[in-house]
Amino acid sequence: MPVIVLGGIKHTGKSTVGRILSKEMDMAFTDLDDLILKRLPFKWTIRKWYREKGADAFKKKEAEALGEYLANCNPDEFRILSLGGGTLENKAAVKLLKNPESTIFVLDEKEEILYQRIIRKGIPPFLDSRNPKESFSVLYNARRETLLNQGDHIINISGLDQQSAAARVREQIRSIYGR
Repeated sequence: MPVIVLGGIKHTGKSTVGRILSKEMDMAFTDLDDLILKRLPFKWTIRKWYREKGADAFKKKEAEALGEYLANCNPDEFRILSLGGGTLENKAAVKLLKNPESTIFVLDEKEEILYQRIIRKGIPPFLDSRNPKESFSVLYNARRETLLNQGDHIINISGLDQQSAAARVREQIRSIYGR
């Protein structure tokens, strides 16, 4: 049975949509960020690891956590996995996901909506603190193109609340798997 993989740029609602789908469709839910956190030293956050160890060290942890998760999945049940915002740019992670057991659904949201969501919690380490809006725009455009190319299914969720976004994904899952 497949792993329903939710990808998208940071703050598209992958984890929230995944939790909603999990409850409504009776599927196990896992957030890749939680699996990565378990691999980090005590009291470290993903932001701290990324900031202090760098992108390559983070991508390595991400791929390790993903590989372990996929290897330990029960092949007899559907499950939902929420990715990090940059996971589909991690070549090692994408290689693991591109298999018959995984179906990647990319949640596609407008740039301005995502920027406003991201900036609410402060400027993350992957944005230039001198001009966060411009650096997010560059990241958004580059990342969005990659995500659209990596996804098996693109779900436009522009302006939808999380319940409506989950309903749109659920419809797509049902049309594919009849579930």
